[in-house]
Amino acid sequence: MVVVARQVEAYIREFFDQNPLSQIGLVILKDGVAHCLTDLGGSPEAHIKALMGKLGTSGDASLQNGLDLVCDLLNQIPSYGHREALILYSALSTCDPGDILETIQKCKASKIRCSVIGLSAELYICKHLCQETGGMYFVALDEPHLKELVLEHAPPPPAIAEFAVANLIKMGFPQRTAEGVISICSCHKEAKVGGGYTCPRCKARICELPTECCICGLTLVSSPHLARSYHHLFPIRPFDDVSPSLKDFHKLPKNCFGCQLSLLNPGNLPGPQVACPNCKQHFCLDCDIYIHESLHNCPGCESLR
Repeated sequence: MVVVARQVEAYIREFFDQNPLSQIGLVILKDGVAHCLTDLGGSPEAHIKALMGKLGTSGDASLQNGLDLVCDLLNQIPSYGHREALILYSALSTCDPGDILETIQKCKASKIRCSVIGLSAELYICKHLCQETGGMYFVALDEPHLKELVLEHAPPPPAIAEFAVANLIKMGFPQRTAEGVISICSCHKEAKVGGGYTCPRCKARICELPTECCICGLTLVSSPHLARSYHHLFPIRPFDDVSPSLKDFHKLPKNCFGCQLSLLNPGNLPGPQVACPNCKQHFCLDCDIYIHESLHNCPGCESLR
Protein backbone atom coordinates (compact mmCIF):
# COMPACT_ATOMS: atom_id res chain seq x y z
CA MET A 1 0.00 0.00 0.00
CA VAL A 2 2.90 2.35 0.78
CA VAL A 3 4.45 1.62 -2.63
CA VAL A 4 1.16 2.28 -4.42
CA ALA A 5 0.56 5.52 -2.49
CA ARG A 6 4.07 6.73 -3.37
CA GLN A 7 3.50 6.07 -7.08
CA VAL A 8 0.05 7.69 -7.01
CA GLU A 9 1.56 10.79 -5.40
CA ALA A 10 4.20 10.99 -8.16
CA TYR A 11 1.47 10.45 -10.77
CA ILE A 12 -0.73 13.26 -9.37
CA ARG A 13 2.15 15.74 -9.48
CA GLU A 14 3.19 14.69 -13.00
CA PHE A 15 -0.43 14.70 -14.22
CA PHE A 16 -1.08 18.28 -13.10
CA ASP A 17 2.28 19.38 -14.50
CA GLN A 18 1.25 18.15 -17.96
CA ASN A 19 -2.51 18.76 -17.63
CA PRO A 20 -2.80 22.00 -15.65
CA LEU A 21 -6.47 22.55 -16.60
CA SER A 22 -7.61 18.99 -15.82
CA GLN A 23 -9.13 17.54 -12.66
CA ILE A 24 -8.64 14.34 -10.66
CA GLY A 25 -10.88 12.51 -8.21
CA LEU A 26 -9.75 9.62 -5.99
CA VAL A 27 -11.93 6.55 -5.32
CA ILE A 28 -11.11 3.68 -2.92
CA LEU A 29 -12.46 0.14 -3.36
CA LYS A 30 -12.74 -1.79 -0.08
CA ASP A 31 -15.31 -3.67 2.02
CA GLY A 32 -17.35 -4.39 -1.12
CA VAL A 33 -18.18 -0.71 -1.74
CA ALA A 34 -16.57 2.28 -3.43
CA HIS A 35 -15.64 5.31 -1.31
CA CYS A 36 -15.11 8.74 -2.91
CA LEU A 37 -11.91 9.92 -1.20
CA THR A 38 -11.76 13.29 -3.04
CA ASP A 39 -14.16 14.94 -5.46
CA LEU A 40 -12.98 16.12 -8.89
CA GLY A 41 -10.58 18.98 -8.30
CA GLY A 42 -7.46 20.68 -9.62
CA SER A 43 -5.37 20.97 -6.46
CA PRO A 44 -2.59 18.34 -6.29
CA GLU A 45 -1.81 19.13 -2.65
CA ALA A 46 -5.42 18.51 -1.57
CA HIS A 47 -5.47 15.08 -3.27
CA ILE A 48 -2.11 14.05 -1.83
CA LYS A 49 -3.10 15.15 1.68
CA ALA A 50 -6.31 13.08 1.48
CA LEU A 51 -4.43 10.09 0.03
CA MET A 52 -1.76 10.01 2.74
CA GLY A 53 -4.35 10.26 5.51
CA LYS A 54 -6.44 7.26 4.41
CA LEU A 55 -3.99 4.40 3.90
CA GLY A 56 -5.49 1.01 4.64
CA THR A 57 -7.12 -2.05 3.09
CA SER A 58 -10.00 -4.28 4.19
CA GLY A 59 -12.67 -6.59 2.81
CA ASP A 60 -13.43 -7.39 -0.82
CA ALA A 61 -13.01 -5.13 -3.86
CA SER A 62 -16.07 -4.38 -6.00
CA LEU A 63 -15.12 -3.31 -9.51
CA GLN A 64 -18.76 -2.74 -10.46
CA ASN A 65 -19.43 -0.34 -7.57
CA GLY A 66 -16.24 1.53 -8.45
CA LEU A 67 -17.25 1.90 -12.11
CA ASP A 68 -20.75 3.07 -11.12
CA LEU A 69 -19.25 5.77 -8.90
CA VAL A 70 -16.79 6.79 -11.62
CA CYS A 71 -19.66 7.11 -14.13
CA ASP A 72 -21.55 9.39 -11.74
CA LEU A 73 -18.45 11.56 -11.22
CA LEU A 74 -17.38 11.80 -14.87
CA ASN A 75 -20.81 12.26 -16.47
CA GLN A 76 -20.71 15.89 -15.33
CA ILE A 77 -17.66 16.47 -17.55
CA PRO A 78 -18.70 18.32 -20.77
CA SER A 79 -18.50 16.55 -24.13
CA TYR A 80 -15.29 18.34 -25.21
CA GLY A 81 -13.42 16.98 -22.17
CA HIS A 82 -11.71 13.60 -21.78
CA ARG A 83 -13.25 11.08 -19.40
CA GLU A 84 -10.69 8.62 -18.12
CA ALA A 85 -10.41 6.18 -15.24
CA LEU A 86 -7.10 4.66 -14.10
CA ILE A 87 -7.62 1.66 -11.79
CA LEU A 88 -4.83 0.21 -9.62
CA TYR A 89 -6.20 -3.24 -8.79
CA SER A 90 -4.54 -5.77 -6.46
CA ALA A 91 -7.48 -8.14 -5.75
CA LEU A 92 -7.79 -11.52 -7.48
CA SER A 93 -11.58 -11.27 -7.75
CA THR A 94 -14.42 -8.75 -7.74
CA CYS A 95 -17.48 -8.89 -5.45
CA ASP A 96 -20.30 -7.26 -7.43
CA PRO A 97 -23.98 -6.74 -6.56
CA GLY A 98 -25.16 -7.06 -10.19
CA ASP A 99 -24.08 -7.69 -13.78
CA ILE A 100 -20.70 -6.00 -14.25
CA LEU A 101 -20.90 -6.47 -18.04
CA GLU A 102 -23.84 -4.03 -18.12
CA THR A 103 -21.80 -1.52 -16.13
CA ILE A 104 -18.92 -1.87 -18.59
CA GLN A 105 -21.31 -1.11 -21.47
CA LYS A 106 -22.56 1.93 -19.52
CA CYS A 107 -18.96 3.20 -19.26
CA LYS A 108 -18.50 2.59 -22.97
CA ALA A 109 -21.70 4.52 -23.79
CA SER A 110 -20.52 7.42 -21.60
CA LYS A 111 -17.18 7.38 -23.51
CA ILE A 112 -15.17 6.74 -20.34
CA ARG A 113 -11.78 5.25 -21.19
CA CYS A 114 -10.83 2.77 -18.45
CA SER A 115 -7.25 1.55 -17.96
CA VAL A 116 -6.16 -0.98 -15.35
CA ILE A 117 -2.77 -1.64 -13.77
CA GLY A 118 -2.81 -5.02 -12.02
CA LEU A 119 -0.69 -5.55 -8.92
CA SER A 120 -1.05 -9.34 -8.59
CA ALA A 121 -2.17 -11.39 -11.62
CA GLU A 122 -4.00 -10.90 -14.90
CA LEU A 123 -7.81 -10.97 -14.62
CA TYR A 124 -10.17 -11.58 -17.53
CA ILE A 125 -12.74 -9.00 -16.38
CA CYS A 126 -10.09 -6.24 -16.20
CA LYS A 127 -8.82 -7.13 -19.66
CA HIS A 128 -12.41 -7.15 -21.02
CA LEU A 129 -13.08 -3.74 -19.44
CA CYS A 130 -10.01 -2.18 -21.10
CA GLN A 131 -10.77 -3.74 -24.50
CA GLU A 132 -14.37 -2.49 -24.45
CA THR A 133 -13.54 1.08 -23.39
CA GLY A 134 -10.32 1.53 -25.38
CA GLY A 135 -7.98 1.58 -22.38
CA MET A 136 -4.73 -0.22 -21.60
CA TYR A 137 -4.23 -3.21 -19.28
CA PHE A 138 -0.88 -4.15 -17.76
CA VAL A 139 0.30 -6.14 -14.77
CA ALA A 140 3.21 -4.61 -12.84
CA LEU A 141 6.26 -6.84 -12.29
CA ASP A 142 7.98 -4.78 -9.59
CA GLU A 143 8.14 -1.24 -8.19
CA PRO A 144 10.13 0.38 -11.05
CA HIS A 145 7.80 -1.27 -13.58
CA LEU A 146 4.76 0.00 -11.63
CA LYS A 147 6.16 3.53 -11.67
CA GLU A 148 6.75 3.32 -15.42
CA LEU A 149 3.21 2.03 -16.07
CA VAL A 150 1.56 4.68 -13.88
CA LEU A 151 3.47 7.62 -15.37
CA GLU A 152 2.60 6.46 -18.90
CA HIS A 153 -0.91 7.75 -18.22
CA ALA A 154 0.18 11.29 -17.29
CA PRO A 155 0.38 12.78 -20.84
CA PRO A 156 -3.12 13.49 -22.18
CA PRO A 157 -4.38 11.70 -25.31
CA PRO A 158 -4.95 13.85 -28.44
CA ALA A 159 -8.34 15.54 -28.70
CA ILE A 160 -10.96 13.59 -30.66
CA ALA A 161 -12.09 15.64 -33.65
CA GLU A 162 -15.82 14.92 -33.33
CA PHE A 163 -15.87 16.09 -29.68
CA ALA A 164 -13.31 18.92 -29.96
CA VAL A 165 -15.90 21.36 -31.26
CA ALA A 166 -15.55 25.07 -30.58
CA ASN A 167 -17.02 26.04 -27.20
CA LEU A 168 -16.82 29.43 -25.57
CA ILE A 169 -15.79 29.05 -21.93
CA LYS A 170 -15.52 32.07 -19.63
CA MET A 171 -12.10 32.22 -17.98
CA GLY A 172 -10.43 34.75 -15.76
CA PHE A 173 -6.73 35.60 -15.65
CA PRO A 174 -6.17 36.82 -12.08
CA GLN A 175 -3.40 39.16 -11.02
CA ARG A 176 -0.91 38.33 -8.28
CA THR A 177 -1.66 40.26 -5.10
CA ALA A 178 0.99 42.55 -3.67
CA GLU A 179 3.31 41.12 -1.02
CA GLY A 180 2.48 42.28 2.48
CA VAL A 181 -1.23 42.84 1.81
CA ILE A 182 -3.49 41.02 4.28
CA SER A 183 -6.70 39.59 2.80
CA ILE A 184 -9.18 36.81 3.62
CA CYS A 185 -8.66 33.73 1.44
CA SER A 186 -11.96 32.46 -0.05
CA CYS A 187 -10.75 28.83 -0.33
CA HIS A 188 -9.42 28.43 3.24
CA LYS A 189 -11.63 31.05 4.95
CA GLU A 190 -8.73 32.63 6.83
CA ALA A 191 -6.61 35.77 6.65
CA LYS A 192 -3.32 35.43 4.75
CA VAL A 193 -0.49 37.81 3.91
CA GLY A 194 0.30 38.36 0.20
CA GLY A 195 1.26 35.72 -2.35
CA GLY A 196 -2.26 34.91 -3.61
CA TYR A 197 -4.35 35.90 -6.62
CA THR A 198 -7.35 38.20 -7.04
CA CYS A 199 -10.38 37.08 -9.06
CA PRO A 200 -10.95 39.68 -11.84
CA ARG A 201 -14.75 39.41 -11.51
CA CYS A 202 -15.55 39.43 -7.80
CA LYS A 203 -12.12 40.44 -6.37
CA ALA A 204 -11.99 37.40 -4.05
CA ARG A 205 -8.59 36.11 -2.98
CA ILE A 206 -7.48 32.71 -4.33
CA CYS A 207 -4.42 30.77 -3.12
CA GLU A 208 -3.39 28.77 -6.22
CA LEU A 209 -4.13 28.33 -9.92
CA PRO A 210 -5.85 26.79 -11.83
CA THR A 211 -9.10 26.64 -9.88
CA GLU A 212 -12.69 27.81 -9.84
CA CYS A 213 -13.53 30.93 -7.86
CA CYS A 214 -15.38 29.86 -4.69
CA ILE A 215 -17.50 33.03 -4.80
CA CYS A 216 -18.56 33.58 -8.44
CA GLY A 217 -17.62 30.20 -10.02
CA LEU A 218 -15.35 31.71 -12.73
CA THR A 219 -12.59 29.40 -14.02
CA LEU A 220 -9.27 31.01 -13.08
CA VAL A 221 -6.11 30.12 -15.03
CA SER A 222 -2.83 31.61 -16.20
CA SER A 223 -1.76 31.86 -19.83
CA PRO A 224 1.04 29.22 -19.50
CA HIS A 225 -1.60 26.72 -18.31
CA LEU A 226 -3.60 27.27 -21.51
CA ALA A 227 -0.52 27.01 -23.73
CA ARG A 228 0.72 23.75 -22.15
CA SER A 229 -2.71 22.14 -22.38
CA TYR A 230 -3.15 23.13 -26.03
CA HIS A 231 0.16 21.63 -27.15
CA HIS A 232 -0.70 18.24 -25.66
CA LEU A 233 -4.30 18.09 -26.87
CA PHE A 234 -3.51 19.13 -30.45
CA PRO A 235 -0.07 17.64 -31.15
CA ILE A 236 1.90 18.13 -34.35
CA ARG A 237 1.31 15.45 -36.95
CA PRO A 238 4.18 12.93 -37.24
CA PHE A 239 6.69 13.88 -39.93
CA ASP A 240 7.05 11.68 -43.01
CA ASP A 241 10.26 9.76 -43.65
CA VAL A 242 12.08 10.85 -46.79
CA SER A 243 13.83 8.14 -48.80
CA PRO A 244 15.50 10.10 -51.63
CA SER A 245 16.60 8.43 -54.82
CA LEU A 246 19.68 9.58 -56.68
CA LYS A 247 17.64 11.11 -59.52
CA ASP A 248 15.70 13.32 -57.06
CA PHE A 249 18.84 14.24 -55.15
CA HIS A 250 19.26 17.68 -56.75
CA LYS A 251 15.69 18.70 -55.81
CA LEU A 252 16.14 18.10 -52.08
CA PRO A 253 17.24 20.84 -49.67
CA LYS A 254 20.86 20.52 -48.54
CA ASN A 255 20.29 21.86 -44.99
CA CYS A 256 17.84 21.15 -42.19
CA PHE A 257 15.17 23.88 -41.98
CA GLY A 258 15.39 23.86 -38.18
CA CYS A 259 19.06 23.87 -37.20
CA GLN A 260 20.52 24.70 -40.67
CA LEU A 261 23.02 21.83 -40.38
CA SER A 262 23.80 19.79 -43.49
CA LEU A 263 21.49 16.90 -44.38
CA LEU A 264 24.27 15.26 -46.44
CA ASN A 265 26.36 12.30 -45.37
CA PRO A 266 30.09 12.10 -46.05
CA GLY A 267 30.44 11.78 -49.81
CA ASN A 268 27.64 14.33 -50.40
CA LEU A 269 24.97 11.61 -50.35
CA PRO A 270 21.56 12.45 -48.81
CA GLY A 271 21.32 11.41 -45.15
CA PRO A 272 18.29 10.40 -43.07
CA GLN A 273 15.68 13.17 -42.95
CA VAL A 274 11.97 13.79 -42.44
CA ALA A 275 9.47 16.21 -43.97
CA CYS A 276 6.51 18.01 -42.44
CA PRO A 277 3.29 16.88 -44.22
CA ASN A 278 1.88 20.44 -44.06
CA CYS A 279 4.69 22.84 -44.99
CA LYS A 280 6.88 20.23 -46.81
CA GLN A 281 10.04 21.52 -45.10
CA HIS A 282 12.79 18.99 -44.39
CA PHE A 283 14.32 18.39 -40.96
CA CYS A 284 17.07 16.23 -39.49
CA LEU A 285 16.18 13.49 -36.99
CA ASP A 286 17.41 15.50 -33.98
CA CYS A 287 15.12 18.41 -34.89
CA ASP A 288 12.26 15.95 -35.44
CA ILE A 289 12.60 14.70 -31.83
CA TYR A 290 13.02 18.23 -30.43
CA ILE A 291 9.98 19.59 -32.30
CA HIS A 292 7.63 16.80 -31.21
CA GLU A 293 8.82 16.35 -27.61
CA SER A 294 9.84 19.85 -26.51
CA LEU A 295 8.94 22.64 -28.94
CA HIS A 296 5.41 21.45 -29.93
CA ASN A 297 5.45 23.80 -32.94
CA CYS A 298 6.73 23.20 -36.47
CA PRO A 299 9.14 26.04 -37.47
CA GLY A 300 8.15 25.61 -41.14
CA CYS A 301 4.42 25.96 -40.46
CA GLU A 302 5.00 28.91 -38.11
CA SER A 303 7.12 30.73 -40.71
CA LEU A 304 4.30 30.40 -43.26
CA ARG A 305 2.00 32.33 -40.95
